[in-house]
Amino acid sequence: MKKTNPFLFFISFLIVLFATACNQQHKKNKGNSVSPSATARPGTSQSQSAEKLYERLMSSFGDDWMEREADPDLYPEYYGGSFVNNTGTFVVTVTRNREENKRVLADILGTDNFNVETVQYSYRQMMLVMDRIDAFLMNNTIAEDHPLMTRFAGAYPDVMENRVKVLLTEIDDATIRLFQKDITNSPLVVFEQGELPVVE
Repeated sequence: MKKTNPFLFFISFLIVLFATACNQQHKKNKGNSVSPSATARPGTSQSQSAEKLYERLMSSFGDDWMEREADPDLYPEYYGGSFVNNTGTFVVTVTRNREENKRVLADILGTDNFNVETVQYSYRQMMLVMDRIDAFLMNNTIAEDHPLMTRFAGAYPDVMENRVKVLLTEIDDATIRLFQKDITNSPLVVFEQGELPVVE
């Protein structure tokens, strides 16, 4: 059996997880999807090294991290996310004390061949916002013609921008106010224009 690449598994898992959550709208919006926020250049030694570092980091959070990736409680408070930058370097974002966390992360990763950046929000906070969105989308009492149901095109935690991106087919003040009232008015959320994928 072919071994699954953990980094690609993570990206695929996020896509499937959040697309599944988006599709739990009583089949209201078929094909809703989520774009991954982390990128790598497959096949390069840098991307392979970054994948190993990513797996090592996630394993430090819990042996069952693959099953619990959507669980906010998996992630420590300081962790803001991780990604591979344009030069193929593994980057970990932290919410406080960059130097202290870099030392902790170097112990976990067994190397100092990575970058650390400081961000405002933790990954745990982003996943809690995702939970609120999922809860709304899966709520059987929400009418099928609710404006957010008909305009929702996806959502994902964007670790590079340290925000939860919500994609809507129509963005206007009324829709944003409705989202803030019915789902969350968290400052982590940013809205972007999106389109529902064409289902063939």
